[in-house]
Amino acid sequence: MADLTRRDLILLVNLGQGDLWLAHVDLAGAGMAHVNLERADLRHANLSGCDLSHARLAEAHLEGANLSHANLQGADLAGANVMNCDFRGANLRGATLDGATTGGMEYDAATVWSDDVDPSDLGATRSDSHNWS
Repeated sequence: MADLTRRDLILLVNLGQGDLWLAHVDLAGAGMAHVNLERADLRHANLSGCDLSHARLAEAHLEGANLSHANLQGADLAGANVMNCDFRGANLRGATLDGATTGGMEYDAATVWSDDVDPSDLGATRSDSHNWS
């Protein structure tokens, strides 16, 4: 099976053929700054270490996604479902979470939140270790 590259992803997004179904995809470490993934199905996707800065993820389905060490600075997650996501080591400074479905998320001391965000208000739990199976 061929790997999905940033170029492939951008081509899919630009086709405008409806919402993208990328559940369980492994895009670890991909550079996807400013990409438009609104309403994309990214459930249980491996997005660890991705550059998603200023990405448009409004109303995206990210339940159970691995976003550890991802750069989500300035990302639009308004109305997204981020339940049970792993945000350990992620940068969420300036990310918009208005109306997002939250709860069951994990973060650690290295996770960067916007100054006005209290992760406990989002139902996030601080965890310094996690065993992904």
